[in-house]
Amino acid sequence: MLKKLSLIALVTALLLAEAPKKQNIDDVFYENDIKTAPNAKPIFVRDTDSALGRYNLYPKELDIKTLARAHGHLCDGLVLAYVELSNTLPKLFSDGVIDRTDIRVVAKNSPCLVDTSALMSGARINHKTLSLDNSLGGSFIVQRISTGKTYKVSLRDKSFLTALKSKEKEIKTKQKEHKKVTSKDIDEVEALAFEAMRHMLRTDPKKLLKITELKGYKYHFNIDDIGSRSDVKNKNVAR
Repeated sequence: MLKKLSLIALVTALLLAEAPKKQNIDDVFYENDIKTAPNAKPIFVRDTDSALGRYNLYPKELDIKTLARAHGHLCDGLVLAYVELSNTLPKLFSDGVIDRTDIRVVAKNSPCLVDTSALMSGARINHKTLSLDNSLGGSFIVQRISTGKTYKVSLRDKSFLTALKSKEKEIKTKQKEHKKVTSKDIDEVEALAFEAMRHMLRTDPKKLLKITELKGYKYHFNIDDIGSRSDVKNKNVAR
């Protein structure tokens, strides 16, 4: 057992040693076409300095690449959340810097939407500041706790997602019927997702998004829509 562990450690060390020699190995997941898109501009966030600390003196820059690395992949859900939230959360603060100590969010239960909204806003289910509501679909409700000011953000037109949603439904139906999901299925759905990402990252936010202030909105914490993780079901499909 020890010999086996030592061998694994040796192989891992060799791979890490080789990594810097390969060109941007850590960036393989992150398409340059995404990086240069106008709606991929970073946001600025404010936090505290420690577990019992005061506000930071300076805000931190947070970009879509960092979020994709933390979430695990770049996908249409993450991009949807990033574009919607990066154009809405700053409206809650006069200087445009997102105070991650002072936000509540309501989102659909999705690995991508929940991860992105939590990382961008600081809202968390365990603190009852991130609530789940599957009826929202790809929309979000964001609220500044200290003032109660609230916005809802949605896509104005979802027609560009039609082909992608159709393919996703086809794959999910196969899973339910215990039919084989093929490499071709995954290649097709990923290609459609990439086109959706490009559209969201390159369309004028004023044309892409509908942002509405919700006067008198009362936040209610809900986890009734909690469910199983969907983004790992096809992890063993061959490439």
